[in-house]
Amino acid sequence: MVTLAQGWAPRLRAAVILKAVLALGAAALVGACSAPAVDSSCELSGALDEIGHIVSESGLVMDSVEVAVCADSWTYVVATISGSPSGPTSDPFLFREDADMVVLVAPETACENVAGNPEGLPVVPEQLRAQVCVS
Repeated sequence: MVTLAQGWAPRLRAAVILKAVLALGAAALVGACSAPAVDSSCELSGALDEIGHIVSESGLVMDSVEVAVCADSWTYVVATISGSPSGPTSDPFLFREDADMVVLVAPETACENVAGNPEGLPVVPEQLRAQVCVS
């Protein structure tokens, strides 16, 4: 039978505990750096209702909101959607308030519009362009 020398067991246990504490601390720091960015000043009820309708038509469910930012009459939301056989996904949604309703807008189309365009098409506010209009 093989046994550890008497002095090794306490040191080995301390090393394992220290390694576990460091790993948990690193995970906490990573989690804090990638914490969800939800702007509490945004009115999200209309956007969240629309996302709920959109995903439920496909038999999916919105689990959480990772990002929610707004400017002027625009709201950008990144939500975790589950229920797909391939697993949860992180999906972006861009909305614009139009009178008394919230309208889903395709970012790739809205991001092409520039201020003062002759067609008068809606333009994504400058405050949201960095997040919404990713090339």
